[in-house]
Amino acid sequence: MSTCRHLSFQVPEAIILSWITLLLAIVGTLAKGQDSAKPYTDLSHYSKVFGHEKYYRIYLPQDYIKDNRRYPVIYFLHGWGGRHFKDDNALLEYDLIGDLVDKYQVILVMWDGNIEENEPRPYNIGNHKDIRYQVQMKDYFPELVTYIDSAYRTISDRNQRGIIGFSMGGIMSFFLAGKYPDKICAAVNLAGTPEFFIGYPENHTLYPLRYTFRNLMHVNTRQHSGDTDILVYLNEEVKKGAEWEGNPYEFYGFTGGHMVDKPGETTAFEMAMKFVAGNFNDRKFFPARWSHYDIYPDFDVWDYTVHSNKNVPGFLFLSDISKEGFGVFTNKWLPDGPALDSIECEIISAPVYVPGRIYNTVTWSAATSGVTETATIADVNGRIAIKTDGKGNETGLYDETGQPDFIVTKYWLNDSDRLLTTGESNQLHLEILNRGRKVNGRQNLTVRLQTPDTSIAVIDSVIHITASPEQRLIQMPAFNIICNKLPPAHGEPYQVRMKVNIEGFDTTYRDEIIVPVLFDAGCFNDVRIDDGTEIKDRIFGSGNGDGIANAGERVLIYNGEHRLRLFTNDKWVDYSREELVDQQIPAIWEDGYTLSSLLKISEDCPDGQIIEFTGYYETNTWNPIERNLHWGKVYIMVRNFKQDFE
Repeated sequence: MSTCRHLSFQVPEAIILSWITLLLAIVGTLAKGQDSAKPYTDLSHYSKVFGHEKYYRIYLPQDYIKDNRRYPVIYFLHGWGGRHFKDDNALLEYDLIGDLVDKYQVILVMWDGNIEENEPRPYNIGNHKDIRYQVQMKDYFPELVTYIDSAYRTISDRNQRGIIGFSMGGIMSFFLAGKYPDKICAAVNLAGTPEFFIGYPENHTLYPLRYTFRNLMHVNTRQHSGDTDILVYLNEEVKKGAEWEGNPYEFYGFTGGHMVDKPGETTAFEMAMKFVAGNFNDRKFFPARWSHYDIYPDFDVWDYTVHSNKNVPGFLFLSDISKEGFGVFTNKWLPDGPALDSIECEIISAPVYVPGRIYNTVTWSAATSGVTETATIADVNGRIAIKTDGKGNETGLYDETGQPDFIVTKYWLNDSDRLLTTGESNQLHLEILNRGRKVNGRQNLTVRLQTPDTSIAVIDSVIHITASPEQRLIQMPAFNIICNKLPPAHGEPYQVRMKVNIEGFDTTYRDEIIVPVLFDAGCFNDVRIDDGTEIKDRIFGSGNGDGIANAGERVLIYNGEHRLRLFTNDKWVDYSREELVDQQIPAIWEDGYTLSSLLKISEDCPDGQIIEFTGYYETNTWNPIERNLHWGKVYIMVRNFKQDFE
């Protein structure tokens, strides 16, 4: 007598997904009439962000069908006029790229960045007129990543995920990597655009790559630029921005124009893939201390969540985030613009605290210049929520195991200046906050001020101070600084970065400040004032329109036909109410914006007050685009007719 046994087994989910993926690839290939020998497949998925199918091209290593391994992923972002299957400017060798996928054992996904089928301009970024859609690519990228991770055998970890972009895709590669440093470990910018307006149509913001490398401090970055590229000079500004920020950034300059590779070659594309793949690792990574700029009202980064009522252009800035505390600031522009008005924020921390434990909270407010001390409780997940305004706040969090934590809250020069004056001695004052546990007894601290800028001399760069137990804020004696900085000829960063090291309790607390410069220059000789009167093509100022600066007016100042970007230490110019006016200067490519100052003269400015400014206007060469800055001084006399009747 024989017995029959029914054998049952369960097919692993990864194998099922592999079978489904292969079936979809075969069906997709047959449906599109493609050659099955091609190393890629063009497919689509449903996007909730777009509300319809979105296409993508995917390369799988040849061994993908033979094994059960998981693979890291590289995403490629095309440029203007491109799609997931073509880029007429990049001229990629799509068949040869398959060999690179096998060589570096990665999955390569080429996404489709178009917004509508009949529109060649991708990504919903650019000039004001180009931002027309509520859909945001910052929302689509994580959606695509989630889909690829669910449909293919990927290593779904930021340490195994990179991004490469060309031209408009180049700026998107750095923007997205800076937006999601917790999702991307490496990014390569191939001949990328240096700055564009990004965001929602009603409140988009100019995003200048040269000032955003703080977002990329924990992402490995590389840039390619050809010596005859129309963007070569503007990309040099981006390079200098990375150097100014102190970002560990690779730059590759090559002989050629606006392209990735020469026809028939994959040399530069392989460099990009090799760079990204070389930064893949299995080490879990979460920075102990980080900072982040964002243009959106709500966002998540490094497991922190921010909610705000921001509905205007500008930046939210999380500064020096760690378990010990964080700063929350806003800027109308980078790197040192004034605060945004009427901003309210809630910051929800990562789960780094003990659930249910009480933590002491120390808060410094820029609006009041004061410190308050309260207590808060970590929730059941170990998170703490703090509400702040946008004027500038530092918050410290500590329990009975905590230690002192020193940070700089603000600086000022001489009596109340904001800008370093060239050719003169400047007295730089710092205010230091202990946002951690109170010190025991009187403790000695050593404060060191340094800058990599060789045109700045810090005289007696070390100051010794004493902190007492009840002292939260310490007003330091002044550092003596000599500034011999020359005005830049192009649009690279011209502010001074100064590193502040505070030594005490066997610890070095590190911080920095950004200080703008009032340069020396000759005088502009054809000065005209828009206070409500048209000078060139439209009116920006507001006032009585007599062409004279009056107290209480908003003015935009010209030298001839050129609008001026202006700087001053004069207290009668209200810096907190300054706005910037952008303009495209004619060039072969609509990239690079000149910014001009729309200034607010204080209502209380004395009649006859002479205000001195230093500033510049820009001109561009046609091809390649070279942003040239022309510097000069401006002197205006302010009238206050109200005072005539007092």
